[in-house]
Amino acid sequence: MDYARGKLMVASFLTLVASGIGFATRTAAGGPWEREFNLAGGEFGAILGAGFLGFGLMIFFGGILVEKFGYKKLLALAFLLHLVSAGMLFAANPLFAGWQETDPENATDNVFKVLFWSAFVFSICQGLYEAVINPLIAQLYPENKTHYLNILHAGWPAGMIVGGLFAACFIGENAWITELPWQYGLASFSIVVIAYGIMALPEKFPETVGETAGSFATVFSCFASIPFLVLIALHGLIGYMELGVDSWMTKLMENLLPNSIIILVYTSFLMFVLRFFAGPIVHRVNPIGLLLGSSVISCLGLLWLGSPIESVAMIFVAATFYSFGKAFLWPTMLGVAGERYPQSGSVAMGALGAVGMICVGQIAGPRIGAQQGYEMSQHLEQTAPETYARYKGSEVTSSWGYEYTPLDAAKLNAANGTEAGSAEATAIEEAKLIPEEEKPALIANAETDIPAVQGAYLFGGRRALTLTAYVPAMMAIGFLGLLIYFRSIGGYRVLRFDEELGKTVPLDGHGHEDAGTPVVDGDGTATT
Repeated sequence: MDYARGKLMVASFLTLVASGIGFATRTAAGGPWEREFNLAGGEFGAILGAGFLGFGLMIFFGGILVEKFGYKKLLALAFLLHLVSAGMLFAANPLFAGWQETDPENATDNVFKVLFWSAFVFSICQGLYEAVINPLIAQLYPENKTHYLNILHAGWPAGMIVGGLFAACFIGENAWITELPWQYGLASFSIVVIAYGIMALPEKFPETVGETAGSFATVFSCFASIPFLVLIALHGLIGYMELGVDSWMTKLMENLLPNSIIILVYTSFLMFVLRFFAGPIVHRVNPIGLLLGSSVISCLGLLWLGSPIESVAMIFVAATFYSFGKAFLWPTMLGVAGERYPQSGSVAMGALGAVGMICVGQIAGPRIGAQQGYEMSQHLEQTAPETYARYKGSEVTSSWGYEYTPLDAAKLNAANGTEAGSAEATAIEEAKLIPEEEKPALIANAETDIPAVQGAYLFGGRRALTLTAYVPAMMAIGFLGLLIYFRSIGGYRVLRFDEELGKTVPLDGHGHEDAGTPVVDGDGTATT
């Protein structure tokens, strides 16, 4: 090999660090944007959604583009677009000031579009990164793909840790140290972007399967395999559980911890550490066995987190258990795709990533939110009907099979903004979106209403976690079926794509060709 795979590994790791920092800091921007631009909660949610919108689609189509144009060109494109996304953040304030003078009625809508498209461009970059770095690392380390893909994906929780702590220290009115201008916090990922660009772009990259194979159609052959289609469905469930729960974790734990972002930073730290130890585990248990065990642990961890735990220490114990379950799932699945379908290059990994991310953005996030909202409203109506009458919204919502009247968002936020155990209604008095004529009744009943609302919110969050536990349970059933399937064909074996002969060959435990062992494809056909 005449390319520096260690340097390319570090650069690839940094792309995920940048993505994690951007994701974590963006979730903390709601307060500053509300104060400076008068953005409502729905608009903030749309901007967060834009951070996933292009991710899933670009992972898949990016995988095809990678096979067509190579790793380096796509990585360079993502590098430039990431800097464009950061530049749009710095442009938001001066543009808003200008719109306030020339078109004040549409100033908020216009700045919303700037922030929305900045997040969308960011998500495109994330998709391009995933499309490039997963097959790149699998190709650079063919002897131990699963281990190095787990190390690579430790970059995501590393970025979440850095971004989460940075947000806690410097973003928002309640910053631990001091509040910095929000655009500096959100654009901090660009420092890491510049670092990986300087490190990687001058280097030589290996050719992709699509560039070396005799036929470009070879990279799509994975879709003819039934086991691969099962892997796609299972990866959608992994995305639902892992990133769906991560997206809601701080919200679901809001009234349970002094600062709920701590739980996200803590679980991210555990994932970061654990992913460095996937290699020794896979050497003892094959990847399918690791995925099966992880699914069972994840299921039990979510049930534990959803139980009525009162002790903060026990919450962290339960979160630790859950983290042991989810830590290896996403990168190990990519490792399986790389080991069993090497002829498909980045397309196989891109298909898994696309389904996982689309499931997060289009199913997991909305469904978990609907579950939490339904359970919260039902609980408050049953336990404190008078409080529910004061706090409920004006319209019935129907979402993902749940039909209910949700609590008014402004009133709920004001109640959650009151310190637990305090009867002061300062947050209600200062809330701009609560009608003035409704505030006297809310303030007069704050002593009983606020604890009831906070209790209902906590109950809804716990129920959402409990209901999500069925997802890893389904995953466990699927991985058990795959484990039985592989045992029926002689066991799980790592394959290598022979570029000259255009076929796959099995490898032994040291990454060398094992020509004496037949390989059974997904359609049941044996090849050698």
